[in-house]
Amino acid sequence: MERTYITDLKEKIGEEIRIRGRVDTIRDQGKIIFLVIRDKTGKVQTVAWHQDEEVFQNAKHLTQESVVDITGEVKEAQQVEAGYEVAIKDLKIDSLSKMPLPITLEDEHVDNVSALDKRLDYRWIDLRSQKNQLMVAVNTLIAQTMRTYCVEYGLKEIQGPRIISAASEGGANVFEVKYFDRKAYLAQSPQFHKQMGIASDLEGVFNVGPVFRAEKSFTTRHLTEYTSFDVELGYIDSYKDVMKFEEGLIRKTLEEVKEKYGDKIKEVFNVEINVPEQEFSVVTVKEAKEKLANKGVTSKAEGDFSPEEEKAMGEIVKEETGSEFFFMVDYPHSQRAFYHMKNPEDKSLALGYDLFWKGLEITTGAQREHREEELIESAVERGIKEDTLEDYFEYFKYGCPPHGGFAIGTERFLMQLLNLGSILEATYLPNTPNRIGKLIARQN
Repeated sequence: MERTYITDLKEKIGEEIRIRGRVDTIRDQGKIIFLVIRDKTGKVQTVAWHQDEEVFQNAKHLTQESVVDITGEVKEAQQVEAGYEVAIKDLKIDSLSKMPLPITLEDEHVDNVSALDKRLDYRWIDLRSQKNQLMVAVNTLIAQTMRTYCVEYGLKEIQGPRIISAASEGGANVFEVKYFDRKAYLAQSPQFHKQMGIASDLEGVFNVGPVFRAEKSFTTRHLTEYTSFDVELGYIDSYKDVMKFEEGLIRKTLEEVKEKYGDKIKEVFNVEINVPEQEFSVVTVKEAKEKLANKGVTSKAEGDFSPEEEKAMGEIVKEETGSEFFFMVDYPHSQRAFYHMKNPEDKSLALGYDLFWKGLEITTGAQREHREEELIESAVERGIKEDTLEDYFEYFKYGCPPHGGFAIGTERFLMQLLNLGSILEATYLPNTPNRIGKLIARQN
């Protein structure tokens, strides 16, 4: 008999069906045992009576989170919230769970770091919770929508290599690996290979995959490995073309999430999905610093923003415009990647932006420098040796269109969407400076 998903049982009253899933709860009342079974679509109460000794004894041996295969009849049951239950005719135990469970599935743990660490140690169990099941479903839809948006726009998907010969950001925060008889690095970004795609006349490309940052950042927003959704657009007139594309991408993504999961997200996470109606605000770095000063928020850096400043700016823009999003522009070029194009009217500034959502930076984007001589000049200004980027500079020797792009960290995007307390919660199995799947401190 083929499997029936629990969500479809309401259409099967009076019929014999087969369901497969986990034992969510057990209520043993002596001569009758109630088993609440769950699968990816929902939960249903099933019933085993003592008259059927084989079924009853199998039910007696069950533990919470065991995996079962049940055949039975769907019967009306007004005493049950769903209005029906399953009378068990055959009960097969596919896998018996050990007890006690190391964690409790639906416990709140956002404000308890130790509890979160314990849950991450048993992430495969933690992911069974209602919140995490919904989170993974939402993340799947986000990736699907973003990918579809890019394809419909005419972009081609590429997969840049994750092992590269030179640091893609020109900095020191890279993981060095031994590559046969030479040094190589885990990619901080597919940036160089996105630009190769533009030089290859693909005109527009996107790349979805892992990137690596060797930064000892113990914060709620950083990972050493995360998934990046990267876009590069050719033949642009300005970095504002990139901003316009990203704004459309995000608006479409939020529309799809709200339509499919908005009600469920409100129920489970108590979060309202707000699809922006107006265009995203644009604020210069100078204007932002002035607004912060007027609010009494102190700044530690001239061209950068602390987490406190980011949060405060999010509140200021929300108060002024009603929007959760805003672009920040006119950053000092010295604080941006060397391949960002300089503003020809003021070469101390970069032609790029950051996008902020709910007081957190989720994207860095820019127009890239596509002229070889200027690109080499910018690298040398940063103290980067020309020969270390020789392969990269080759992409621009034979003509390359004006282009620009951006990257979205998908875990950070998901964290902001669902108002999660930490990026670790938004990651399938997070890697951090003190964690590679399991806590390093617990390994010998």
